Amino acid sequence: MKFGGTCLTNEDALNRVSKVVKDESEQKIVVVSAAAGVTNALRDFVSKPRQEKEIDDFLLQMKLKHVEMLPKKDGQTRKEALEQIEAKITKLERLLYGVTYTEELTPRTNDLVLSFGERLSAIVVAARLAHEGMDAVALETDALGMITNEQYGNAVAVLDKCEKNMAPPLHAAIKKGQVPVVTGFFGITESGHVTTVGRSGTDYTAAVVAYALDARPVEIWKEVDGFMSADPKIVKGAFLLERLSYEEAAELAYFGAQVLHPRAVQPARLKGIDMVIKNLYKPASPGTVIGKSKHARKDVIKSVSYLPNVAALKVYDTGAGYKSGFLAYITTCLHEANINIFSATTSQTCAAVLIEEADIAGAKKAIKAIIGTVGENFEVNPGVALVCAVGEGFGETKGVAARVFNAVAAKNVNVDLISAGASMVAYHFTVDRKDLKNTITAIHDEFWGKNDNSSGSAES
Repeated sequence: MKFGGTCLTNEDALNRVSKVVKDESEQKIVVVSAAAGVTNALRDFVSKPRQEKEIDDFLLQMKLKHVEMLPKKDGQTRKEALEQIEAKITKLERLLYGVTYTEELTPRTNDLVLSFGERLSAIVVAARLAHEGMDAVALETDALGMITNEQYGNAVAVLDKCEKNMAPPLHAAIKKGQVPVVTGFFGITESGHVTTVGRSGTDYTAAVVAYALDARPVEIWKEVDGFMSADPKIVKGAFLLERLSYEEAAELAYFGAQVLHPRAVQPARLKGIDMVIKNLYKPASPGTVIGKSKHARKDVIKSVSYLPNVAALKVYDTGAGYKSGFLAYITTCLHEANINIFSATTSQTCAAVLIEEADIAGAKKAIKAIIGTVGENFEVNPGVALVCAVGEGFGETKGVAARVFNAVAAKNVNVDLISAGASMVAYHFTVDRKDLKNTITAIHDEFWGKNDNSSGSAES
């Protein structure tokens, strides 16, 4: 049972978390994110040089925030939790003073600092569950042995080693009747250094824990019902999807549907474990089930997702299509600048990649350094939106792509870069950002009709 930061925002939400866990009669493991805003606060604080007084003030606010989240009633549970919070704040203090004195923040130290949000929230949630009569214990993923590679900031779990390390202590806790409350978001390298697994990475942690124990299902508790046919802020007739395949969920998550970490489906898929998106505020709602069954709609398309703040970087070179390694040089250059690429396409004279608008400055600097050696010139086009249409059988069903693009063309929207074939369940393409709403609405209307949700829930 994974609970995100938005489930840990206030007294009402925390009470709901306790009730949901208590009402689950089966053996369970709780995996928690940092409380809302805490990871961002930690990240922002270490992003610039600080004075000693700033550290003291910051730590005081961090401590008070988590103390306020504890059960209000005095007793042994609250006393122990206060001591644990104090111990974590002391460790964090030493880290922050070290960063201040050395005036150096390495990726490794940054990950260690960011891990304290989850360490603190696990203490709080365990205390609240104990207050409700459960034998809850806070456990940290580095101590449990969630082994990852050394890609700081976006680490990947080494699943066989996670299974070997994590299963025995977690099984032992469950056998004793305890409810383990496990920290999300971070693991540890074999050499003993803490790594984080990327934004919203607690979903991924929960899936790794499930893999390690062969526990099922994985419940991802959020403040939304689940995956939708489209963003309801754009399409009023958007409806809940009752079921998705692993591949469909991964594509939607990667291309903008902020319901699930895109990497979370992989550990679950390897063992055929269902994942269920659940709404903390509507626990009786069935949510969206993600699993290995392929439930194709007659019209194939299940959902339309998007990334709104994208830029197209195009590198030109005469005969680029015949030059071995041309695209590889470009992608390697951007990788070394820590710039993520959403998609890449090539022609005889150009290689085009899609990046976040926030990375434009870094991308320009990186590409300028290779122009002349690789490529003759380049340009960056901001103001782009990346649209992704997803459905099992997309790549095997005739005429579906034509319906998508004809519907978009009917709205006088020009489609630029198109990528198909990389996934058998998705097509993605770019449009001008100003045309995003028309594009999403056009596709949704084409397959479900205007404000018509009658066909979605039964067959999705």
